[in-house]
Amino acid sequence: MIHTALVALLGLALAAGAQAQQLSISSEPAALARAALGGEAGAASVAVWREGRQSVATLRRAPDVGASALLMPAEPLPLHEIGSISKVFTGLLLAQAVEKGDLGLDDNLGQLLKGKVEFSSVEVAGITLRQLVTHSSCLPRQFGELRNGPAIVAQIRSTSRAALLAALASQKLPQKGPCPALYSNYGMAMIGEVLSQRYGRPWNELVRDNITLPLGMADTVQHLGDKAARFSSGFDGRLSAPAWDMDAFAGAGALRSTVADLVLFGRAILAGRNGPLGTAAERLVTPLGSYRGGEIGYAIFVSGPPSRRTYSHDGQTGGFQALLSLSADTGEVMAVLVSNRQAPMWDMAREVSASRFPVRNQAITLEPEKLRAYAGIYRVDPELAFICVVQDGQLLVRSTRNIFRAYIPVASDVFTRPAGGVQLTFVRQHDGIVALRLEQGGNTTDAQRTLEAVPLQPLLSAELARAYAGRYVATRFLAPPIEFDVRVDGGQMLVKGGNYPRVPTFPIPGQLDRFRYENAPAELQFERDADGRATALVLHENGALRALRVAAAP
Repeated sequence: MIHTALVALLGLALAAGAQAQQLSISSEPAALARAALGGEAGAASVAVWREGRQSVATLRRAPDVGASALLMPAEPLPLHEIGSISKVFTGLLLAQAVEKGDLGLDDNLGQLLKGKVEFSSVEVAGITLRQLVTHSSCLPRQFGELRNGPAIVAQIRSTSRAALLAALASQKLPQKGPCPALYSNYGMAMIGEVLSQRYGRPWNELVRDNITLPLGMADTVQHLGDKAARFSSGFDGRLSAPAWDMDAFAGAGALRSTVADLVLFGRAILAGRNGPLGTAAERLVTPLGSYRGGEIGYAIFVSGPPSRRTYSHDGQTGGFQALLSLSADTGEVMAVLVSNRQAPMWDMAREVSASRFPVRNQAITLEPEKLRAYAGIYRVDPELAFICVVQDGQLLVRSTRNIFRAYIPVASDVFTRPAGGVQLTFVRQHDGIVALRLEQGGNTTDAQRTLEAVPLQPLLSAELARAYAGRYVATRFLAPPIEFDVRVDGGQMLVKGGNYPRVPTFPIPGQLDRFRYENAPAELQFERDADGRATALVLHENGALRALRVAAAP
């Protein structure tokens, strides 16, 4: 249920090995599935509808170390959790209700839940369905004061409908909506509840009778029942991950499906008013508001110009990732389901997107003093910034929580990264650079230049890379050891600790051998011997954990 579009900006491309040819929607599904699964355990299924026919591939890899990925027969297809793609089903149910005149986009929760919820806030009572379905209601991602992942997961999996309404009754908001788009599972769960209240039936029955049964999507269900034997085992890296069953949050992420069923769903949406979903399909994809550089319809993301629209949504649960992408101009549909939340599915998706929205790749010559003028930190909002630095005669750019990538100058104030389909345009005012505009996948994101300090030397030298890279193991009393795998890719340190995903760490200015994590309040301190080779690392996070080096990186 974690929407990854924000994290996808610029990209954290860590998949091993480069593709001989750029992936696109015309690539063989087996190649797409292999790229989506990477080296992780689990299953990856891909289905593509293109030029009037469907092609499908499924790969499986056992959790054993070194196991190879095996291409499996196309039938029967495995079922996967599709997470937040379920929100599109909820959006379609709402579009159908609006088409019938049963609900209106400007109906508010105070009206819709009158007699069922005693609101303590007029701002919450005034939230409209339009605001909920476009993530502009001002509601947080989850309700309550949740501060860690396990608590959030527990809320998603265990909250009852009664508890959801109780949370809404006590909810406070800093202001009246609409607010700038903020992704909210809480808000989408409320739409599911409103629909259930309006029709007097559970959300999953509304999905069955109004969407999956008419479209022949027999494998799209909330409760597995007799399909349990076909449900893929989920993984979080090397560890098994439990399935996520939901009650109140069903409308935000509870469905299980196959890639073939999702392609059926996508084709019905693209068929518009003349297809099996009628005018509700057209309503579903009509933009209602802005969302992170693009637009949003009834919970479905809309990117690209009107002549080249892409409609999409992704999803993630504890052990699964999912993507549904529809190309309105070509009629193509791509569905990807992966049963490992650490698999590089988004690396593959970005490459396919780059083939659909290519950027210039012919570099021009730029003098060093002109290049240095672009260095700075450009902020989109408190959570997202673009960090631009100059090192070794090239412009390096990363977004929050991602790694630096080199960009090439292609025109005055314009840089691109062709492999990611990204274009950066720097905005000048009074002969100074004041902002940048990022274009990727048909979306546009603007960021304002700040006075925040720019890192001077983000890339490590080859000598330091060799000194740090390797495996480190921390032994613990009455607990399993923890292994840290340290790699340096393109001068940037990437660390995998235990079963957590590999993430970048960054040098701390003025502190020798010390690095910080950006996604957690933690730091790493390396210890080196007289020859300059790292012999240990110390993780500083709620105390200190020392790990000894056991092997150099291959």
